[in-house]
Amino acid sequence: MRTHGISATLCLLLTLTAAGCGSGGEAPAQSAATSTPVPTAEVAARPIYAVQRGTVEDVFTFTGRWQPRDQMMLSFPTDGRVRRVNVRRGDAVRAGDLLADYDVSALEDQLANAEIQLEAAQAGVDTSASGSEDNVENAQIALANARIALENARASSPWASVAAARAAVDSAQLALEEAERAYRDALSHPEQPASAVDAARQQYLAAQTQLAQAQANYFGAAQVYNSHQYTVEQAENAVVQAELNLQRAIDAAAEGVNDENVRSAQLTIDQLKADIADSSLYAPIDGVVLEVYIAPGDLVQAYDTVIVIGRPEPKEVVANLAIADANRLSVGMTGKCQVVNRPETAVGCIVRSIPLSSQDADQTTRVAAGLEGVAENQLIEVEIPLEVRENVLWLPPSVIRTFQNRTFVVLQTSDGLRTVDVELGLQTDDRVEIVSGVNEGDLVVAP
Repeated sequence: MRTHGISATLCLLLTLTAAGCGSGGEAPAQSAATSTPVPTAEVAARPIYAVQRGTVEDVFTFTGRWQPRDQMMLSFPTDGRVRRVNVRRGDAVRAGDLLADYDVSALEDQLANAEIQLEAAQAGVDTSASGSEDNVENAQIALANARIALENARASSPWASVAAARAAVDSAQLALEEAERAYRDALSHPEQPASAVDAARQQYLAAQTQLAQAQANYFGAAQVYNSHQYTVEQAENAVVQAELNLQRAIDAAAEGVNDENVRSAQLTIDQLKADIADSSLYAPIDGVVLEVYIAPGDLVQAYDTVIVIGRPEPKEVVANLAIADANRLSVGMTGKCQVVNRPETAVGCIVRSIPLSSQDADQTTRVAAGLEGVAENQLIEVEIPLEVRENVLWLPPSVIRTFQNRTFVVLQTSDGLRTVDVELGLQTDDRVEIVSGVNEGDLVVAP
């Protein structure tokens, strides 16, 4: 019975006559004289598609959030347990606002004990003040030198270089947007010579390169500025240390205090105060809270990101893609962005950055778009064409048949059904490019 079923199916696909497809596979005696076409009812019961000419696109679609472009990931410099979190996602903050802090009750207890030990050390020291006057003079000179070094460090701030580099980035971004518009405009006017389109494309690529260089210069300037800030902080600490040393020298001159136990206790107190200061997290800039990853009671490791803040403008699409998916894209690819389920908001967009590996600090894929009036954290759908074939023959995937090593379709012709082998090109979810085997307008019967 299986043999009979297969024979009948092959007979239908190959448009043999009904007389040649009798049960048992043996032709009746009158088959040579009679030709019966494939029953039209069988064909009418199945969808029929015409081979069309058009565009086949392999489009990568993903979603992201509409978030500020400039973001900062904040962390504590030490381990600890969270005591308070003062902000939630979406809150506006100003530079210096306390965002979160640790439970420092243990440190505060240690500080109280260290202060008691300092008092005990001061009470039991040798009252000898030998050489104390020289110590005071040396401490005064050291403090004066430390203050001069601090003022010199502050006066040499490279902030102007950072501001200029930031302005260069903004200018390069505008130039890139203008170059992109010019290139798109050139593409939309086929009557223009190819040289004009190529010139617009070269300007667009050059603008991309200039933006990348401007960003690199900005990051370099920012690093120099951060290094300078570290130098200023060191100079400030040196002044504080010199002031402490002077006070100790004055105390020693007045009371004969010059003991190692006192210095050790004071250092312990200074370290505990610094640890307590490191247990509070403050906003470094004016901005908006984008993410909060901690809650009261959580244990946090040093330098783990706990809060993300960003400047309100400009915004872009920020997506968390798997590395394999992100690597399907490249910087500069263009496509379409729209608010999810709102096609009327669709605008052109361009891939601005992607993570190159799992080791990159920023694992997000970022897409620049001109969306206006969109709320922060709104879900955005992004469509980026990865490969496009224009003016090609195509069919829906559902009509393509395979059997063993053959790929074929069933055509409806004036003589009945006929199978033809086809060669496939680009394949997507809704269209398959047909390289050879059929012609435009041919009618194909679905399985």
